[in-house]
Formats: sequence, structure tokens, C-alpha cells
Amino acid sequence: MDPQETFNIYCDEARVENPDSQYMVIGALFFRREEKARIGEALKALLKKHKFEGELKWIKTNSELMPLYREFIDYFVNEKELFFRCVIVDKNKIEYQQHHNNDAELAFFKFYYLMLKGIFESNKRYYISLDRKPTRDKNRARALLSVINSYLLFNKWNCKIEHFQAYDSRENIFIQFADYFTGLVGEACNKKDKSKQAKKEIVEYLAKKLEREDICNSTPRSEQKFNVFVWRPAK
Repeated sequence: MDPQETFNIYCDEARVENPDSQYMVIGALFFRREEKARIGEALKALLKKHKFEGELKWIKTNSELMPLYREFIDYFVNEKELFFRCVIVDKNKIEYQQHHNNDAELAFFKFYYLMLKGIFESNKRYYISLDRKPTRDKNRARALLSVINSYLLFNKWNCKIEHFQAYDSRENIFIQFADYFTGLVGEACNKKDKSKQAKKEIVEYLAKKLEREDICNSTPRSEQKFNVFVWRPAK
């Protein structure tokens, strides 16, 4: 294995602060760094083909752009170098006072860590891009990186974070597509009966393409293409 094998990771979250949503989702789109230009051009070509302008976001999903959404999912499923992982959290089961110093922001970054640690492998390098998110404590991202580095030091051999920074999603097409998948999973897990028809169709389309009955169920740890971890509190 090449000791310099390097991956880019692009992260986003959905329904974290939405009081009407029971489940929040934190996810990441990732691929080998050497594939960035090729995958980026393919994604831009999809947007251009369907005459899409502006920022791609799950919340804007509508029936007029169904061909674009379906083709994006087809591309993801067929592209061997493109992967996604997410953690689904039942917010009603989070014991903020007992485990998180009664700090919802602290809890959020702990779940961020759980999502990311499932991606890391020994003998790899990682460049991580977060969606820029306002935080009460400006040191949250730095603390997250510190915890990740400690985990890698004691649990992974020759694994290093080369880059860790937040970016505006409007300027990063990969974070936009991470937003789309993360929002899609959030939609699937929250009030499915009230979903708009276009969103419901896309959720069903992805499930069919992945050959799954429900994309809100945990997958085996060995699942690489579309890995889902449903968090449950320790008893």
C-alpha cells in the first residue's frame, strides 16, 4: 500500500438545530485526492447539462430538476472512487447535562468526531474541509482536530491530517454535494409522511440504487460506498 495515499473529505450536517426534526445527520463525501479534478469536472458537467446555476442544496429540491438529481445519484453509485459516510443521531436520546456539560454545541462536535473516525485508516493522509458553521465557542473546530489527532496517534499507524479547515459551501462544489446527501438522509429519517413529493421520490430513488429498503439503517462497518452509522446511547 502506498504510504502517501491521500484522501479529500468534505463534510456537512442537516437538521442539527431544527426543533421539528428528531434526527440530525452529519455526513461526508470523500475520495482519493488525485481524483479531485476528474470528479469535480464531472459534477460541474452535470450541473451545466441541466442548466443549474447557484448553490446546490437539498432544501431546494424540486420536481423541475428531478433529472439532475437522479443523474447525480447515478453518477455517485457508478463512480468507484466516490464514497459517503454519515452518522444519524436521535436528538431526544442525547443526555446533554450528564455527558456534554449541558452544551449542545459540544455534543454536536462529539458526533462530528464519531462520523469522521469511521473514515480514517492506517497508512493514509487526509485533507478535511468542513462547511463553515457559526459557533459560540470559536475553538470548537481546533478542539475537534486535537481529539482526532489523539485518536490517530493511538489507534492508526502512519495516519495524518494534512489539512483541516472550514469553507463557505457556496464556493465548494464538493461540500454542496455532501450537503445534498446529508440532507437527503435527514429527510428520509424525519417525518417521511410529510415530505414533499420530489424529495420523497429522490429518497426512494437512492434507496433503490443502493439496493436498500431503508437508508436510515446502520450498515456494516465494512460498507464503503454509502456507510451509515445510527448512534445509540450506551446503556
